[in-house]
Amino acid sequence: MNKVLFFTFLILLSCSDLQKETQQAKIQKLQSELSMNQATFEREFIDTIHDMKYNAGELERSIKFHYHSDTIDLELGRKVDTYKRMRRLLDALGRTGVMLKKSFEEEEMQLRGLLSDVENGYGQRDQYDNYINLESTKNEQIFVLLQDYERLKTSSFGIYDSLHVDLSRFVKQMIEKE
Repeated sequence: MNKVLFFTFLILLSCSDLQKETQQAKIQKLQSELSMNQATFEREFIDTIHDMKYNAGELERSIKFHYHSDTIDLELGRKVDTYKRMRRLLDALGRTGVMLKKSFEEEEMQLRGLLSDVENGYGQRDQYDNYINLESTKNEQIFVLLQDYERLKTSSFGIYDSLHVDLSRFVKQMIEKE
């Protein structure tokens, strides 16, 4: 009878270790995915957004101050309107960048703590899978936010690159005419 209880206990203990290893592997996979996304963000991160917003605002003010015409130039109006939209995109890009930095830090800390809990058997063991699923969902949300950041960056930089030089030249020409 003692041998049966001992073997039952041994089997339950080994099953627990298998589940523990599976949970650890899932958490390590999440950590790896988070690290890859963080590396992508660090490559894509723009630290000169403030300067670009400032330059765009100054250019817009110069156009308002120096542009005097009896007729409306539709092409110029479209360019200035698109340029203003780009400046608002830069605001959103900056906010998204700040959110991503904070999200990466928080998620990294959460995953580290969860892995430690699983390794040491702390907390409610029956809830570990739920915690892992929650962290997996957070990782997916961070990835979606990263994709949004990349989309905003591509859109705003495309507009900036295509219009900033033309509008700067236009302002210089207006100033020279005065």
